[in-house]
Amino acid sequence: MAVIHKYGLPLTDSDWSGLPMRVGHFPAAGTIEDLRCPSDTLLLWTGAPSRVEISYADGDGKKRDTRFEREGGMMDLLPRGVSIERVRWQNDGAGSSCVSVNFPLGSLAQLLGEGDAPPAVHAGPRFAFRDPHAVDLVSRLQAQVVAGNPLGAAYAQGLSLTLVSYLYATYAQQGQANRVPPEAGQLPRLQSEALMVFVEDFLGRDIGLVDMAAVVGYSPDHFARLFRRTFRISPHQYLLARRIERAKAMLRDRGLPIAVIAIACGFSSQSHLNAVFKRQTGVTPGRYRKG
Repeated sequence: MAVIHKYGLPLTDSDWSGLPMRVGHFPAAGTIEDLRCPSDTLLLWTGAPSRVEISYADGDGKKRDTRFEREGGMMDLLPRGVSIERVRWQNDGAGSSCVSVNFPLGSLAQLLGEGDAPPAVHAGPRFAFRDPHAVDLVSRLQAQVVAGNPLGAAYAQGLSLTLVSYLYATYAQQGQANRVPPEAGQLPRLQSEALMVFVEDFLGRDIGLVDMAAVVGYSPDHFARLFRRTFRISPHQYLLARRIERAKAMLRDRGLPIAVIAIACGFSSQSHLNAVFKRQTGVTPGRYRKG
């Protein structure tokens, strides 16, 4: 009999720069008891349709029972503090899988800044709902994890920040969402110049949104807004543009292997450089070098 890991297994590790994620695989029928939610958790389900029964206690401690049918592509949203006493499910297929994204306060503080953690999502859990935008964001995060984060820390953090902003703007407890209004304005000239110097100095490293925000002393959330107003593109797009420009300069030295140039410009591999370079310029690095 297969062992059921009721919380799933870690999908991300300490090197991952986005929100922590887990993955679980479950047989066609089973029961799990005593599930705790220390942090808000979003779950994306795939696999065969399931008939599900859940007994839980909401954030106020009130016990509730619910039954529903879950299909692939549906989501569950579990607020921190919710206690699930028992989950029982059954389906006629080969089982189901679940990718969960956790929103621990430490990760939220890193993305949003200390003191800016959003309120808890709705006091009670939401089961078996559809949200195509959230599904897309979770799927993109999962794809980055599985592929080894080829687009880098800035992209992973940007996706995570987008998911945080969307989730809490959409599902936070009524009256508490968007309690920190975005501030107007742009990055001051000196901060912009300091940021550009930092990017050029560390372009060969896996620079993340958090790293860039720290240079100018803003939370990543606020920094991303100011950056876009200042440079008219996102931090991730800016990094790619600077990496492509450095690659063009290095390609003029025909003695440098393209694989070496890729790593020196912050790309994960020569194939990653090839793909981004062609998308940005219309030609491969090798063709650009030939003139």
